[in-house]
Amino acid sequence: MGVSSDPPYPPPDLLERVFGVGVEGWSDPHKAYAVIGGQTKSALLRLLPEEWSFEGKRVLDFGCGAGRTLRHFLSEARSAELWGTDIDHRSIEWLQRHLCPPLNAWQSSPAPPLGLEHGTFDLVWAISVFTHLTDQSLPWLLELHRLLKPDGLLIATYVGRWNSELFVGEPWDEDRVGMNALHHHTDWDAGGPIVLMSDWWVRAHWGRAFEILDIAPQIHDMSWAVMRKRDVQLTTEDLERPEDDPREYLAARHNLRQLRQAFHLERGAFQREREGHAAALQHLRDHYEGSLSWKLTRPVRAIGAMLRSRRSR
Repeated sequence: MGVSSDPPYPPPDLLERVFGVGVEGWSDPHKAYAVIGGQTKSALLRLLPEEWSFEGKRVLDFGCGAGRTLRHFLSEARSAELWGTDIDHRSIEWLQRHLCPPLNAWQSSPAPPLGLEHGTFDLVWAISVFTHLTDQSLPWLLELHRLLKPDGLLIATYVGRWNSELFVGEPWDEDRVGMNALHHHTDWDAGGPIVLMSDWWVRAHWGRAFEILDIAPQIHDMSWAVMRKRDVQLTTEDLERPEDDPREYLAARHNLRQLRQAFHLERGAFQREREGHAAALQHLRDHYEGSLSWKLTRPVRAIGAMLRSRRSR
C-alpha cells in the first residue's frame, strides 16, 4: 500500500497515541503512521468477501483514533458513508476539523451505547480495541452487533497466540487462555490493559452473537476475526456463560494466578516508594475496587491482611 501524502497528519501527541507495536526503528513518524494505516487497509480488504463493494455501504471504524486507517479510505468515502468513533475527544475533534467531510466522526463514551443508529451499518471494524477492553469488552461487542444490519460484517482483532511472550513473558498455552485480562491499572496514555484471547474462546463466546467466518493472522501479530451478525438477541450474561469445556476453568485459574502475581509485584513496588506516594497508592486502590482484578484477588487480599495482623502482634 502506498504512502498517502495528501491528507494532513495529526499533531505528534495524537500521532503517537495510536502507534502501538510495530513502529520501532522508524525515523519518520509520519511515514510510519501512513504505512501502518495503509497496511491495515490492505489487511481489511483481503479479509472482505470477494464480492464486497463499498458502493452505497455504511461503514464504521470503531476506535479510529485520529483516522490512521480511515485516511486511506477517502476515495471509498465518495460512494460510501464512512464513520469513525473514538473515546478520545482531541482525536475526534481533529478528525472532524481536517477530514470531515468526506468522513464522519463521532466521540464515543467509555461504555455503550455508542449513540449511532442501530441496524444501519454494513461493516464495522475494530482494530486494536478488544486487545485492551476488560469489563466493557462483551457489552461493546453486543453494541457493535446491534449497530450492524442483518448479515452485517464485523472484523475485530485480538492478541494472544502470537505475542504471549511479549506481553506476559510466558510461552503460549492455548489451554490456559480464554479471555485473560492483565495490567488493569495501566493508564490509557500508556496503552491501557492487555487482554489475551484464544481462538477457542472467541469461537465459543463471540460465536454466540456472530457466525465466525475466519480467524487469520494478519499484520502486527494479531489474530483477525471475520464475523457475520447472527439474528439473535443476547445479553452480556449470555456471552459470559462458560462452555462445558475444561479449558474454561483452566483459563480462569491461570488468569487468577497471573493477577495474583501482578498484584504482589505492584504492591511491593508501591510499598518501596510509599513515602511521598500516598496519592498513587490511593489511585491504585480506587481503580482496583471497581475492576475485575479487585474481585478476583479478594482471597489474596484476605491472606495479606491475616499475615499483617500476625506480624503486628
